[in-house]
Amino acid sequence: MKLQLVLGTCVVALCATTASAALVHRYSFDGNANDSVGTAHGVVMGNTASFVGGQIVLDNPTGTGSGAFNNGAVPDSGAYVDFPNLTFSKAAAAGQYGAVSVELWLTIDTNRDWSAAFSAGISSGLEGNSEGGNDNFPYVQMVPRTGDGGAGNDFRVTTNGVAGPEGFVDAPGDGTDLQPGFEEHVIAVFDQSGGLPGTLTVYRNGALYGSAAIANNLNLAAMATAFPITTAADVNIWLGRSQWPDALLDASVNELRIYSHALTAAEAAGNNGLGPNVVVPEPATCVLAVVGLAGVAWRRRR
Repeated sequence: MKLQLVLGTCVVALCATTASAALVHRYSFDGNANDSVGTAHGVVMGNTASFVGGQIVLDNPTGTGSGAFNNGAVPDSGAYVDFPNLTFSKAAAAGQYGAVSVELWLTIDTNRDWSAAFSAGISSGLEGNSEGGNDNFPYVQMVPRTGDGGAGNDFRVTTNGVAGPEGFVDAPGDGTDLQPGFEEHVIAVFDQSGGLPGTLTVYRNGALYGSAAIANNLNLAAMATAFPITTAADVNIWLGRSQWPDALLDASVNELRIYSHALTAAEAAGNNGLGPNVVVPEPATCVLAVVGLAGVAWRRRR
């Protein structure tokens, strides 16, 4: 017999998770509004919130507007959650640059026109105030029910930039506001990774709800510095409060997630099937590697 050395090559796939480009903030409301993934812990404002069964209950029965800063000093003044400044724009600037996704599981108690579930940006009253204002005051908002007088009120996700109309997604004319008493899963995907103005895509209960262009002159990743205002832009980042003096949200929120990438249709459907309070799958990045192999082969020589 003769022992021969045989050289060869083998192509293998090396895979690694990309957690830094995926889920960056997660709030499961298990007795507090802390961020279990990052450090952007929320602070409950007002005095009518409670934590029940792994959810935060924003009990706002009066429906009063929220134009003035609400620090809980007024009895029964309502409640919302305040997140650290720049949480939204920093997420857009990380991972998949220019892309950020906001995911919510919530149950509406009482639907009120223009009451915001999630809002990030600034109003003309600047930090801590909800005075509204379109030009020069950028924001994004997720609104369970628009306010067209009762007919055809819709769930809407909207974006507002500088000196131009809003860019938003809803379903006009069919009355599909978020339904009281029923937990709904909603995702807003703000994607400027391919350039401005970018695309807003909304999923509801795992299905595509709609898509539209993001408002002009709104740069999500540079929201804090790119506008002609005297303060940083996303300094009002709220769960349950609007940039306008509309009613506070009257609802229970099971979970809030913020991602630094654009969730896909498959991920939206998958997350809807898994539900809240589960391990979040991380996207994987794979590369092909050519590996040299040295081996031995026995050959019988005659």
